Amino acid sequence: MRKLGPMIEGSVIFREMNYGKPNCKCTKGESPLYLCIIYKEKGESKTIYVDERSQAKALVRSRTYKKFKELLREYSKVNLGLLKSNKRVGKKG
Repeated sequence: MRKLGPMIEGSVIFREMNYGKPNCKCTKGESPLYLCIIYKEKGESKTIYVDERSQAKALVRSRTYKKFKELLREYSKVNLGLLKSNKRVGKKG
């Protein structure tokens, strides 16, 4: 798991933004899309908007976190299984 690299916990979404500025694309029906990361901090939802240069990095780090969670679940299942099998071996009856 150490080799996974940097990760981000949170939901990564693309969000349409409408500003209403006279020269903005949104006034012509072309709402720009922005990548956002929505995460929890002290029980409160927070949003970070990611600039175009960092979008690929944010997406990769989000996928890495999902992979980490999958591996952690597998690791936990294996260890629970070991504990259960040790318990059965130690039983007399």
